Amino acid sequence: MRNDGRVSENSRRIARNTALLYVRMTVLLIVGLYTSRVVLNALGQDDFGVYGAVGGVVALFGILTGSVAGAISRFMAFELGKGGKRMEEVFSTTVFIQLILALAVLLLAEGLGVWFLNAKMVIPEGRMGAANLVLQCSILIFLLNMLAAPYNAAIIAHEKMEAFAYISIAEALLALGAALATRFVGADKLKLYALLMLAVAVLVRFLYAVYAKKHFPECRFRPGKVSRPIVNEMGSFAGWNFLGNGAYVLNAQGINILFNIFFGVRVNAARDVTVKLDGNMTRFIGNITTAIQPQINKSYASGNLSYMYELVCKGARYSYLLYFFFAFPIILEAPELLRLWLGTVPEHAAAFVRIAMLASLFTAMGAPFAHAVYATGKLKAYEIVASATTVLAFPLAWIAFRFEGSPEAAYWIMAGVILAVFVERIAFACAQTGLSVKKILSDAAAGSLLASAAASVAPLLIFFLMEPSTARTLWVVLSSFVSTAAFAFLLGTTAGERDAIKASVRNYFHQARKP
Repeated sequence: MRNDGRVSENSRRIARNTALLYVRMTVLLIVGLYTSRVVLNALGQDDFGVYGAVGGVVALFGILTGSVAGAISRFMAFELGKGGKRMEEVFSTTVFIQLILALAVLLLAEGLGVWFLNAKMVIPEGRMGAANLVLQCSILIFLLNMLAAPYNAAIIAHEKMEAFAYISIAEALLALGAALATRFVGADKLKLYALLMLAVAVLVRFLYAVYAKKHFPECRFRPGKVSRPIVNEMGSFAGWNFLGNGAYVLNAQGINILFNIFFGVRVNAARDVTVKLDGNMTRFIGNITTAIQPQINKSYASGNLSYMYELVCKGARYSYLLYFFFAFPIILEAPELLRLWLGTVPEHAAAFVRIAMLASLFTAMGAPFAHAVYATGKLKAYEIVASATTVLAFPLAWIAFRFEGSPEAAYWIMAGVILAVFVERIAFACAQTGLSVKKILSDAAAGSLLASAAASVAPLLIFFLMEPSTARTLWVVLSSFVSTAAFAFLLGTTAGERDAIKASVRNYFHQARKP
């Protein structure tokens, strides 16, 4: 009975944290999409492409740091699941590791990054000076994010998601303010925007650090608490995780650089639009996995595997359905929706968006299975296989471009790779945690796929029967939202979940009627 009560409390905490994260991401999505329109119109396609391409050079150094950031989150949540006795040592050790990595990134970026920008990249005439300033600002923003990772991980591990709800909304509004200032101030707009985004990053990272230090006693860097055994543990975990992060960064940013070399900054602009739209939506859906990830780690650490299986399958089902809710009408009506959003749509952007969102359906469903593997800490085999698959996208894209393939070829290659990695995530989650394929099919796949198939019928009929127009776009979006919400409720939830939803709605209206 005590265990049931604990699970119930965990479920309420997850629901509360998910709701907070969705309020946060709804605001971020709306503000972020409008900010992208303002920035594109303020900078123009060429400078917008320069900002995205140069930022991609810096993001390549995420190969060094992304694996450690994942290890920090996992170790903090795992330690709390075991009672939290080593939290001070874990935190101080992670700060020490990040400081060493930050120094390495700074040296590499100022050497290799500056050389690559000036010697190899295709930058419009007269804009190399602005591009170099963007590079310096991007390096500093990257380093700030690195050093903030232990504080952010502590907030997630303690499941205090309200911090993200408030600080992230402030960050989005500050970014919008930077975009509006860039549009209306008569200076070099690319340089001004880069400096303003650096100022935003400084303020936001300061706020995260202040919050963590105030609420969590362990969030103080104490050199004497740096632990060699924890360095070794995290090094082993992060070392294998390095393969997966390295392959992902090589694909995402390496292909962006290939776009620049083979096609120029206009295609970088189209890709940047796609990344902003798909990235905002993916982060929106990621609220589910952000909310359940600490509980997956804690339940595995405490031996409560049945609860972990339940979280993983529910997370996969909800993530897929929620991403489908937004993605399907965009896939159908990408050209018109992009025109309404941006005004001026870069060439190739609509095709990039359609392919990226098809692929991200598998990313959304597969993320909870990856977190189940990470919870075990046994990453060697998984990372070798998944990384070997993922890294294929970069050389295949290079080959396609060498043989005069279109920019869209790279996105189709990445979609194929994402599908293969999705299958591998499920296979390893089953092998390493005992999760059964039968449970995945019944609790995750069947309801979500059936619901999305049924929800597709009405929007597809409207799409094929009406002529292209703004009116058709509105009807497709409306019918898709209504049908997806209805069939997700009817076919994508269990009887118990539907009863819980009904009870929550009744309770909400009952409370609203009280004087």
